[in-house]
Amino acid sequence: MKQRHGEELVYRDLVLSQFRREARLGLQIAFYRTYAIPSIARLLLDTGELISRPVKRGYDTGIIMYELIYHGFEHPRGREIVSRLNRMHLIYEITNDEYRYVLGTLIFIPSRLIDRFGARKLTTAQRAATFHFYRRLGEHMNIDALPDTWEAYEAWFDRYERDHFAFDPAAKALIEASRKMATQRLPRPLRPVASAALDVLLDEPMRRALGLPTPAKAMTWLVTRALRLRARLARDRPPQAADLWWPGKANPAYPAGYTLDLIGPQTQAHIERR
Repeated sequence: MKQRHGEELVYRDLVLSQFRREARLGLQIAFYRTYAIPSIARLLLDTGELISRPVKRGYDTGIIMYELIYHGFEHPRGREIVSRLNRMHLIYEITNDEYRYVLGTLIFIPSRLIDRFGARKLTTAQRAATFHFYRRLGEHMNIDALPDTWEAYEAWFDRYERDHFAFDPAAKALIEASRKMATQRLPRPLRPVASAALDVLLDEPMRRALGLPTPAKAMTWLVTRALRLRARLARDRPPQAADLWWPGKANPAYPAGYTLDLIGPQTQAHIERR
């Protein structure tokens, strides 16, 4: 129990302090990556949430993750988040491999981005904390056959992508809605530039599956140079306190702040009636 709690604190510090911006961007890209699996993309499109309520759906996803990271699994709010996750997903037909894949995106995609553009690479302890945090989440969600090691899970994850990445019209609709939501607070002339900059962080197999063009060489150079420069400058600065998120924080989806009963596609009572 003490080891688990210690690892949760290491992962919390990683996401909320040490690599707070990289982790947030990595988790966002991880969510987009699920669109590249046609069966998952079609399910996400069929729910209607990402198209009809993209702002709420986007912030709900972030709130769920950050509540769990902030509080851990034993805190009442952490237990409530896990309970809500299980009840939300119960009404959909999702295979065990699809669950395993989505969980894997949360482990590997942010970690790879941090290793590439962070001020330093993840330590062995941070990597272990990341792996065990999400493996524990998988256990709480009753996901079967979770690999026991980072290496085994990553090999399965990469193989699953090679076998299942493919374009589907649902993916195109989802990524367009998500990009619109992600850039809506920017001045209109800057939105296409921001979308193109984000595309640089997507690998070519993912872009093909989402129906996105290869970024211009100039944009690729500019984005990668800017991120690497930021990483070099960050090496000389101490980690900053977590000020990007706290429980109940107001956001565009919840201008007055939120409570956990508001999180999700419907009220929990409505979900339980289905």
